[in-house]
Amino acid sequence: MTSARVGRTYNRWLKRSVSGRLYGLLASPPGLMLVNTPALKLHEELQLRPENRLLDVGCGSGALLELLASKVPFRRPPVGIDVSASMLGLGRERRRVSLVEGSGTQLPFADESFDVVTCAHVVKHLDDASLLELLREVRRALSHGGIAVVWEFAPTPSRLLNAWNERVITLGVRDCSLRDYTTLSAYALEAGFEWISNAHLRPFIYPPIPRVSLIMGKAPIGWAEDHHEA
Repeated sequence: MTSARVGRTYNRWLKRSVSGRLYGLLASPPGLMLVNTPALKLHEELQLRPENRLLDVGCGSGALLELLASKVPFRRPPVGIDVSASMLGLGRERRRVSLVEGSGTQLPFADESFDVVTCAHVVKHLDDASLLELLREVRRALSHGGIAVVWEFAPTPSRLLNAWNERVITLGVRDCSLRDYTTLSAYALEAGFEWISNAHLRPFIYPPIPRVSLIMGKAPIGWAEDHHEA
């Protein structure tokens, strides 16, 4: 599925279904505690500083950014981008963040605009080509020495359980691709990231489905020459 199609699907789902309205509650700050529990300590894990420029791709209502902004006195408001106008509308009262409608596969930002990029529960909706486009765009928007953190629902060894999990997490959205750490790492390398590591984000409380998380780095200027000499 492409980013544009994801946005249209979410808009219809959120407006027309009971499950969509319930999802909207999970996209709120209280829901964040359940679905993205590691976010409570993410500012410490990433050692975020006031001078950091932060972007959240697939920000939904902006709850993650609002939480991080409550922990770190950023000099510039963190920026969130989402393809769904309906999701962004849920965060229209946010005061400490800036929310933008747009696609992660075509980020409307200049090169090296951000020091840290987060992306939560987005890539399952993207086909392989769109996933690669998103990762390339994230790297382009990162400053040299910047990092990106991605987390998503993960597959299990059971095909039957995977089928059930996909049904649970795609109510009203349909398409879903669960990828493991090895697969996501390969795409990150193809996108140009110089280093990738397992972020080991824990715990995730709801829904009770495994997650995969990785942290990716864009090398500082001169890193290639220094690495070659070493």
